[in-house]
Amino acid sequence: VDEVPVGITTCYDVRFPELYVGLARRGAQLITVSASWASGPGKLDQWTLLARARALDTAGFVAAVDQAYPGDEIAATGPTGVGGSVVAGPYGDVVASAGADPQLLTCDVDVAAVARARETLAVLRNRSESAQFDKAESRG
Repeated sequence: VDEVPVGITTCYDVRFPELYVGLARRGAQLITVSASWASGPGKLDQWTLLARARALDTAGFVAAVDQAYPGDEIAATGPTGVGGSVVAGPYGDVVASAGADPQLLTCDVDVAAVARARETLAVLRNRSESAQFDKAESRG
């Protein structure tokens, strides 16, 4: 988008860091996640934490977009969203966030910050081959 590499994921994908690392290694500086995150105790906190963690895993931006919370009577019938859309920065900071109600959330992102963060944090460069999912082994 405008010469910025963007990765695209959906809902449950946010629980899998290796997917985000793979997208970042392919050049994604911003990764989106569109969701219908189920409501319940602690679910909004999980949603926000996971978005921020994926931003840290990639030293990139994550735009996590969830449906607004529809209210208790509708939420009981299935995953319909908790709201809480968030844009997380390369250091896991919250750049912008929305509440539970319908809202248009816009923000500017400094894509140059991704290169700086990836140089400073070096999480992508420093991942050892043995730490990769398909290469891990126990020698104990």
